[in-house]
Amino acid sequence: MKSYVIFEKMDEETIRVFLEWMREQERNVYRAAVAELAALKKLRPVYVRQKPVAEQYAWLKKMLSWKQAETIADHLLQVWLVRKHTNMLVSFLDTLGIAHNGQGVLDVLPETLDEEKLKKGVDDLFAKYPAGTVSLYLHMFQNQTPKGWDSLQKILDEDPRITIR
Repeated sequence: MKSYVIFEKMDEETIRVFLEWMREQERNVYRAAVAELAALKKLRPVYVRQKPVAEQYAWLKKMLSWKQAETIADHLLQVWLVRKHTNMLVSFLDTLGIAHNGQGVLDVLPETLDEEKLKKGVDDLFAKYPAGTVSLYLHMFQNQTPKGWDSLQKILDEDPRITIR
């Protein structure tokens, strides 16, 4: 699932938590995203920044759900996952036995995923983290290769805990 579709289908609580964190913790990234998204609509960034926060978030969700904003959406999701959810990424990759840089970033992606380890990794994530965040991460992990992994796709399609479909 492409990042713009993830934003389109993301639940309101996850999008609020995501944008709130970006706005407070990654101010420069947030401001750059607002500027780039505003430029796509030929608006000045100040137009968006002067809106009340709830309206900013609604506008950003709408814009990040737009196919033309896919690169921006990808970048924001990656920043959020790598900087805010490092422990989640590391835990999942360790459970799967996938080598990483200690921050949850991979140099080499595996050809296949061990189904038992994958199931345990997914169960562990849902036990520790909000379903929306886990769902978002699993979709983004699946996007790391052009075709993804069949075993992970099956979980994304069938696991009732997945909130993004």
